[in-house]
Amino acid sequence: MTDDPASFWDERYRTQEAVPERGPAGFLVENLHLLPPRGDVLDIAMGSGRNALFLAARGYEVTGIDISPVAIERCREEAACLGLHLEAARADLASYRLPESAFDVILNFYYLQRDLCPRIAEALRPGGLLVFETFTTEQRRHGWGPTQDDHLLRPAELRSLFPGLEQLVYREGIAESERGQKHVAGLLARRPSPAP
Repeated sequence: MTDDPASFWDERYRTQEAVPERGPAGFLVENLHLLPPRGDVLDIAMGSGRNALFLAARGYEVTGIDISPVAIERCREEAACLGLHLEAARADLASYRLPESAFDVILNFYYLQRDLCPRIAEALRPGGLLVFETFTTEQRRHGWGPTQDDHLLRPAELRSLFPGLEQLVYREGIAESERGQKHVAGLLARRPSPAP
């Protein structure tokens, strides 16, 4: 990673290196039945929008944010081709302010910024769901993907990053991808509703 993350990701999206997988993430598809049938969705670090487009096609009101203008443009073009409406905006998550209690669902796939986790939880409405999956340190064994500690979860770490949320689904281990096996942790968790 360079000192200019937007340029780094723009180049990867131009060469398609960063988007080898097509279609929505398996963890999202497997748990779609747990999501509310409609609602406001935020896709954090959405890349070219494979998960955002998947939910927009199912009637959700989706906002996707990413640091790469190239990725955002790819998402917008795909949405237009499919006749889908979604908001796609450039945002640097190091400084972007997430609105509080604004979303029924928040997606975070393959982006790890530990100090953002409390703000993600606060951006969920009461009863809102977080769907989060990213690589663990075991990913290094597979010879592709991130290698730096800042970008990899330690074993069982994901469980501790959202202590105020009710964990509904948790998995950690090997999953298949178009690039081969990957080692990931996935969490689906709910922000509790206030007691009556």
